Amino acid sequence: MNKVVLSIDNEQHKKQRKSVRQFEAYLSIPYYIVMVVLVVIPIFLMVISSFQEDRQSSVFPIGFTLTHYLDFFQAASFVRAMTSSLWIAFATTIVSLIIGYPLAYLLTKLKLKTQMTLLLLINAPMWINMLLRVRALEQIMRMFFPFLIDTAPGVVIGLVYVYLPFMVLPIYAVISKIDPNLIESSADLGASKMKTMMRVIIPLSLSGVLSGVLMVFLPAATTIIVPQYLAPSQNIYMIGTLIEKSIIYNGRISYSSAIAIVLSIVILGIVYYIKKLDKYKGVNANEKEAY
Repeated sequence: MNKVVLSIDNEQHKKQRKSVRQFEAYLSIPYYIVMVVLVVIPIFLMVISSFQEDRQSSVFPIGFTLTHYLDFFQAASFVRAMTSSLWIAFATTIVSLIIGYPLAYLLTKLKLKTQMTLLLLINAPMWINMLLRVRALEQIMRMFFPFLIDTAPGVVIGLVYVYLPFMVLPIYAVISKIDPNLIESSADLGASKMKTMMRVIIPLSLSGVLSGVLMVFLPAATTIIVPQYLAPSQNIYMIGTLIEKSIIYNGRISYSSAIAIVLSIVILGIVYYIKKLDKYKGVNANEKEAY
């Protein structure tokens, strides 16, 4: 009798799980539609365009050429733009991390109301149009620090100013969820505050650090507005500027598509290696605490 009851319960449980999965599948349909329409199709069209000749007369041109990729790798402007973009993005990420990690850690040590107030102040600039913020920073630099205009440090400062919240918020979210018992246990075992930071807090917050690194590095490498206004003489030539000029001034849409494809491949490689640094990849929150 008990076996029959258990089998009936198992069947009902399986049916419930199946209905839940079906419901979740229906809920995910809008997500897949948006992904296909706004991500997959544009990328597919961009890849097709990168192998077409520029300025073709037909509406749907059919052809194949590697000219844009060959021109891109042979042009001196490519080497200049790519290296400049990656180095400036790297410097922006490092400076943002140096500022953002201690700030996020200190936030978690404050009272909850103070945390919410400071988080509101950190997020407040993001509510203002990016162009207005960059122009305001440009005016401040021209008045007080004119030597920073048209320099790489000036562009890095502008990028840090724009993207610092993207570094602080994910780190704060992860550190605030670390079990305080782990920190207390570390102190009870005789570890100093510095050793606790290095052996407990930083390893457990690594996922937030990596998320912040990606959220800062990727947009910093492809930015257009910041170098346009903080380096108007174009001494700092970045990949976003190269794409903008190729499309707006030269009308080379296919060439710009090839640039974007190459940049995407480079960034995907960087993202892949950054993700490999997270030793907690695929581990849930409870399992992380077990470490």
